[in-house]
Amino acid sequence: MQANITHHTPTRKSIKVTVPAAEVNEEFGKVLAKIAPKAKIPGFRPGKAPKDVLMARFEREIHAEVTENLVNRHFWNAATTAGAQPISRPALEKVDLKEGQDGTFNAHFDVAPEVKLPEFKGLTVSKQKRLIDDEAVDEHLEGLREKAAKFIPVEDVAADGYFATFDIKVKPQGIKGQDFKDQVIQLSAERPFDKEVLTMKVDDTRKFTINNPADDPNSAMAGKPVAYEVTLKDLRKREVPELNDEFAKDMGSYETLAALREFLRTDLQEAAERDAISRAQSAMLDTLLELASFEVPASMTALQLDDFCQEFANAVARQGMDPKKINWSAYRQSRMRDAEKAVRSGYLLQAIGNAEDIQVSDEEMDADIRKFMAEHQVQKPFKTVKEDLEKRGALNEFKGRIRTDKIFEHLFTFSTITEQLLDKDAFAALLELERKREAGTPTARFDAGGVEGGDFEDQEGGEPTAVKPAEAHVHGPDCDHGHDEETPKA
Repeated sequence: MQANITHHTPTRKSIKVTVPAAEVNEEFGKVLAKIAPKAKIPGFRPGKAPKDVLMARFEREIHAEVTENLVNRHFWNAATTAGAQPISRPALEKVDLKEGQDGTFNAHFDVAPEVKLPEFKGLTVSKQKRLIDDEAVDEHLEGLREKAAKFIPVEDVAADGYFATFDIKVKPQGIKGQDFKDQVIQLSAERPFDKEVLTMKVDDTRKFTINNPADDPNSAMAGKPVAYEVTLKDLRKREVPELNDEFAKDMGSYETLAALREFLRTDLQEAAERDAISRAQSAMLDTLLELASFEVPASMTALQLDDFCQEFANAVARQGMDPKKINWSAYRQSRMRDAEKAVRSGYLLQAIGNAEDIQVSDEEMDADIRKFMAEHQVQKPFKTVKEDLEKRGALNEFKGRIRTDKIFEHLFTFSTITEQLLDKDAFAALLELERKREAGTPTARFDAGGVEGGDFEDQEGGEPTAVKPAEAHVHGPDCDHGHDEETPKA
């Protein structure tokens, strides 16, 4: 076997592999021997069809299997022998495999980038944190009150602000009527329909007609009368509990409202600290990414985009929409920069972690798994949960998250951290600025822990030892040969 590697970009390579004729012949023989007993060809008993008949009938299938077997057998070994460590499956460009002669195939693949670390010690980072004052605590208490509100049945007549449940028959002029069951409406005296049903009692039925305005968005209904027949089935009013000691007791093991306030203040301060640290980490990472310039492998960006698409499809499905109706090509294009940033972040953090020899111990892994079990109230034994996570390959996610946190903690020890407390308005302005700056913060598929199997783990990057530069070529209007696809630039 002979192999020659060509350098296209820092992360994109191609390799031309030559397979001896004897091995090509042997592989064709193996595939033919596998197909022959199963082949059903008119005029021949199973396993008795001549070789030339089999080749003519199953040429595409035979050639595809021979190619797959030889590429799998030689590609990875040829690349690593030449000093390259592929992190993507080979993309075949040219395949020439025929019996009786040496076979060749050209395969393109990605390698990890060489990350030249910027100066990551001595950075200055601002930790912007929401000020938890009395106003913040009051807002949270009000939110708890709203969530604890109850809908109380009333024997009164329908009035402004009540929640009414109707069966409604609708008959627009010139249009077939429709029936709507159990329609819940919070009544407002400002709306024409609601005005007509005010003063109704439960089980009352009322008929009336409303003239639609001439500027109704629905042109088929504009300016036309609509006949209604409504039956009031249920009437309730929303009651929000008073803010007192009894309310505090209903919220948990708090004897007084003052005790609940104190708990909420502490809880909000802890949440604000976590949020501020996360924001400071993102700011630090953005600074480091600006200082570190390196190309990201196109295959890794594609995998990250796959993850973004899966997350979005799940979110769309939860909202009752059909993911098949999404323009996925446009969505992938809109998230391209986020995907590249996520992959670059992972490689950069991995390189810093390796440079500073930051490791994750078994004890740290176990502690994180126990924390996960407590948060999700998992009742299974610890050993069972850990074994299940290992079988699903999820332990790498725990490892990556822990190592990422440790890397940032390590970076913070070398940095100057300034804290900035923001009141309600200032914090809202910060959130709005962040919203405008980014459509969404990317969640890195490839975190600092690396993923076994070739994402980051054991990847040093850099140029393969046997790489030869591609010949210079100027693309002009008369250029008539194919080119490797352009790798996205970071």
